Amino acid sequence: MTHFTRNPQVLRVVLLGIDGAGKTTAARSVLRKLREHGIEAELLRNPGGRRTLDRWASRHSRTAEALLGPRVLDTIESCLRVLAVLRSTLQARRRRGVVLFDRHLQCQLALRQVRGLPAGRLVPWLLRVLPQPDLVVYLDVDPRAALARITSRNTDMESLEFLTALDAAYRQLPGFETYALVDANGTAAEIAAALWTQIASRLLPSGPPLSAAALTLQPLPVREGAQAGQ
Repeated sequence: MTHFTRNPQVLRVVLLGIDGAGKTTAARSVLRKLREHGIEAELLRNPGGRRTLDRWASRHSRTAEALLGPRVLDTIESCLRVLAVLRSTLQARRRRGVVLFDRHLQCQLALRQVRGLPAGRLVPWLLRVLPQPDLVVYLDVDPRAALARITSRNTDMESLEFLTALDAAYRQLPGFETYALVDANGTAAEIAAALWTQIASRLLPSGPPLSAAALTLQPLPVREGAQAGQ
């Protein structure tokens, strides 16, 4: 089997979780602290465009799935997601230090499961042949807390039923038991500190981890345009 080559100078960290888990906010806080400690770091996003498609469909008083159907919507999202992942993979080959991937191909597999669609061949194949991440983090949040955050930011709409089903779908993905779980029910600073602890343990495997508390991580504001949905 042909595999894409990887850059041995990069620590690859994939961040997964349902909408409202705090992935982007935590990633940006950790990114800033890594750079402050002299570690090269980059945040690469892999959106599927679902939120953008929903905003477009709302002009017709419908959701993208209701307007296009689950299969057509999945086809569009999968194309966008695959292109984004391939681009970020190539970018990671030119980096050193830590590369944070905000979402990845697993997101599309989870969405397919929620929609009752098969996993297909391309996405699972790419997950096998692309450079394997050094760490996959799942931000574990109560769907009710996630829904409250989504409602408060007032940039998109989700249902508790969908978030609950998506969380369950992630937990049924192959290899989920190998993911590092981060409690994402606390404040943004607490989530960022927990994520930092996971990353620091990989950066300093033979020594004591850097103190997350000493870093006093603070959440960074997330612009509306920075959120692209699962």
